[in-house]
Amino acid sequence: MAFVPLSGFAPDQDPATPGLLTDCSAVIPSTRGLEAAPGLLTQGYAALAAKCLGAAACRLLNNTTRFFAGTQIKLYEGSGGSWSEVTRAASDYTGGVESLWRFAQFGNVSLAANTTNLIQFSVASGVFADIAGAPAARIIETVDQFVMAFATNEATYGDSPDRWWCSAISDYTNWTPSIATQCATGRLTSIPGPIRAGRRLGHTIVAYKGRGIVLGTYTGPPYVWSWNDLPGDIGAVNQECVVSLGTAHVFMSPVGFFLFDGANVKEIGTQVKTWWLARVDQPYIHLSKAVHVWDKGLIYFYYPTAGSPGIPAECLVYNYRKDQWGRDDRAIEAAAEFVSGGVTYHGLGSLYTTYDDLPTTITYDSPFWTAGSLVPSVFDTAHVLYGLNGTPGNWSLTSGDYGDDQQISRLSRVRPRFVTKPSSAQLTPSYRMALGDTLIALPAVSMKRSRFDVIRAARWHRARLSGTGAMEITGIDADMAGAGRE
Repeated sequence: MAFVPLSGFAPDQDPATPGLLTDCSAVIPSTRGLEAAPGLLTQGYAALAAKCLGAAACRLLNNTTRFFAGTQIKLYEGSGGSWSEVTRAASDYTGGVESLWRFAQFGNVSLAANTTNLIQFSVASGVFADIAGAPAARIIETVDQFVMAFATNEATYGDSPDRWWCSAISDYTNWTPSIATQCATGRLTSIPGPIRAGRRLGHTIVAYKGRGIVLGTYTGPPYVWSWNDLPGDIGAVNQECVVSLGTAHVFMSPVGFFLFDGANVKEIGTQVKTWWLARVDQPYIHLSKAVHVWDKGLIYFYYPTAGSPGIPAECLVYNYRKDQWGRDDRAIEAAAEFVSGGVTYHGLGSLYTTYDDLPTTITYDSPFWTAGSLVPSVFDTAHVLYGLNGTPGNWSLTSGDYGDDQQISRLSRVRPRFVTKPSSAQLTPSYRMALGDTLIALPAVSMKRSRFDVIRAARWHRARLSGTGAMEITGIDADMAGAGRE
């Protein structure tokens, strides 16, 4: 059989489709093929005092970045390997157990919202404070010269899950509706349900409900913003799972994964949709998380399952440049891009005891060494911050079925084409006589001279490749010869 390039995790497709993976663990699409997913790498910070309910990196006008994380009652800023509390001076916050913190940046002003407290602000440095007169908001975003708030609660209109607000133009402190200042508010009622997310897209703002999308366009006084419903009933699960690519949004919906480019909604993820819908825990889908890996074109989508109610514990990884999927499961509390402070000789000893403890797969140009670099990161269930740039751990990938409905073939050898060859690996072959039959596994075979020797005759053959550590693979070459018909 000729060399077959691998094309990613696609459990919903015909298992005889050349190159697909029917299963994988800690394997993600790479530029050249598929690779072992990076492991967790400590960022050197102590655990937060309680569960992380949101985190974000906010970039200032001088190109420096502030990194924030919030718990139910506190806000923290991370810098130099330690957390500084930046909770407002007046009192702790009064959020609930699901009052997630959302952050936005307006010039040098960092903004935070958590559903139950007034929108918070901090200018360039220091603690946060209430914006007097502002609403409490579940969602906050900035676009052009406005701060936008969604799903708000304040004295005049009460708790309004379908309401939007914009601050006065160029003034994040002014939330009194006025034609002169262009502060305005309204409701999005033509599509039922609360607003789940609000994300900037160019000069527009996109409001996502669970079953619909509304596009906001700046029109100036008297209405300030004009809102138009998009055709269809596709919406988003939450703010965290609408990922901006700059020119488009990629988002998780209750019924699958989609891309919105400002005009059209396109479904992606048909390779994994049915598989994912059978696993995701819909009552807790609003607690899903996502993090964007810009340089690799990857989005990690973490979601809860029935086996982990309320805890995002499984993860699909999407490469939007290749339209391919992988998996990298782990239980997390929050996900965000972290501002790396870089590793210095002075701080090395506090992170690693010996030079041998340093991660072996970190390249010299990695963000690991560079101050100010953004590193995709997660908070684990112990409230500790880790970067997704550590040494890969255990991984596995399972091919589709190779063979023919009519011809019996003898599999004698499997040669993976490694770009990065693992130090050791195992192959577990399996076979069946018809695609509808149960697979029969054979004993595992260790890799010798970059190949696996197997002897088995059947109509259909499948292989599970597993190992530990760094690995990148582009495809598989299986030696198969006809062995007659049956």
